[in-house]
Amino acid sequence: MDKIIVEVCAGTHCTMMGAMNIIDSIHSLDEIQREMGGEFCEVEVRAIPCMDLCRQGIQGPIVRVNGQILHEAESESVMAAILARCPKANK
Repeated sequence: MDKIIVEVCAGTHCTMMGAMNIIDSIHSLDEIQREMGGEFCEVEVRAIPCMDLCRQGIQGPIVRVNGQILHEAESESVMAAILARCPKANK
């Protein structure tokens, strides 16, 4: 099973805009998988220092899912990006 790497900007601006809520939502996916009796994808969440993309005019919170940048990210859009990369979730 391929691991999905989710990097959430933990810089001040992104944190104030809801980055920690996104991290909590991703962790809830682990709980849901356990309750369902198995994993349909392996997700590694990393809170990373400021990506400095806001200086380029990209609005936060900023999340990278396997290299794809999501700006103005919300829990729903991040979860959709994760599930789109889960082979078992798409069956």
